[in-house]
Amino acid sequence: MLSIVVDTNQFLSGFIYHGMIKTVFDLILNNRLKLYVSPTLKTEILEKLKKFEVNGQAQNEVMYFMETRGISIEPTVKIDVCRDKKDNFLLELSEEARADYLITRDRDLLELPGAKWKNTKIVKP
Repeated sequence: MLSIVVDTNQFLSGFIYHGMIKTVFDLILNNRLKLYVSPTLKTEILEKLKKFEVNGQAQNEVMYFMETRGISIEPTVKIDVCRDKKDNFLLELSEEARADYLITRDRDLLELPGAKWKNTKIVKP
């Protein structure tokens, strides 16, 4: 089974706006993909939900999805390669999880050499 990491903006796009990534979440729900999350990712998602004043029910749905469908790990590896240092945690999570894909629209991540980090391909949804 393929394993993935989804960045914050794409995660919210799937839940709040039902963007293209919604199909990926359907595959996770049907146990066709493994989703990896970290405490840092969960915190960032929750902060953005509050920033955009997303209602409590939607916040609960997102957090419930992460808790029940996500495999939570705390990366031990430390990486410092991104131009935007706030993105390094996604590479750390991807590496620690040995994720097949990191799904993002973040240009800083997509512009890494070969659009990959170690064995993780960095792709748009």
